[in-house]
Amino acid sequence: MPDSPADCASPADWPFLDRRFVLVTGKGGVGKSTVTALLARLYAQAGKRTLVCELNTQERIPGLFGHDDVGGTVTPIAENLWSVNIDPAQAMEEYGVMKLRFRALYRVVFNNPLVQRLVRFVPGMNDLLMFGKAFNHERETDSAGRPAWDAIIVDAPATGHGISFFRLPRIIRDAVPAGNLHREAEEMWSLMSDPARTVVHLVTLPEELPVRETQELHQRLRHELGVPLGSLFLNMWPPPALDAAQQAHFERLTARPTDPALALLWATTRIRLGREHLASHYLQELEALGLPLVKLPTLYTTDFGPAEVDALARTACTQEPPP
Repeated sequence: MPDSPADCASPADWPFLDRRFVLVTGKGGVGKSTVTALLARLYAQAGKRTLVCELNTQERIPGLFGHDDVGGTVTPIAENLWSVNIDPAQAMEEYGVMKLRFRALYRVVFNNPLVQRLVRFVPGMNDLLMFGKAFNHERETDSAGRPAWDAIIVDAPATGHGISFFRLPRIIRDAVPAGNLHREAEEMWSLMSDPARTVVHLVTLPEELPVRETQELHQRLRHELGVPLGSLFLNMWPPPALDAAQQAHFERLTARPTDPALALLWATTRIRLGREHLASHYLQELEALGLPLVKLPTLYTTDFGPAEVDALARTACTQEPPP
């Protein structure tokens, strides 16, 4: 990566680095965690104290920076970069202690089996607790009263679950007419829907099902929820198999070679070129959504780690168009 943020990752060059609350979502398996990691690298390299939140999942982010799992404790994993895997039970205890003031009182109330069963059966409670924990990090301050974090990046749930996750604060706000829970949900939704503080990035692949889910996700986030959308990251873009001269020559080879080895290469190249053609078709469909689009190349490696995150971050920050 460039030594100076001004080379690549300054807020002026990369327009969404000024949002403090960043969420990354898309269909499962399209590379959400990879995009989360490259965004974290860009924020951190721009000199911003950055916290990445995973949500009660098998951890990916620390490993992408060459670090062991961190669990529910906020842990530094690189320069200007911290990570945490938010656990609902731990989040509930932290919230209960914050509100009840004393841990002993929390245990009396929340360790009651009846209360525990009630909490387990409340729809969306785990999501609300995890969102609330990330929300608390956003409003956390240091000893001087300044924001503790310049950026909080959330590796959000995948498409279907993600819609429910994003909508939950608004549902709670509207369902609970008054009281502390209503105020908390109102503040969460205020953050979620504020384009000056929050941005939601989408991730997809140049393939049929991910593109269709991304189109639906875009429609629902923009028109149903009205959350502020950022960039669309098109992951695993196929690198060209042939240059222009080679492709022109190959296209003249219309008949399958009789030599078995050449026939295999001929068939493999046709498949590869077909994939490139489909990727270009899906690119046109995604461009119609009107979001800034960032193409991330396929990286062929058996050990995806910090070097690959750096390479993709460099690619992303040099592509990002103006807002």
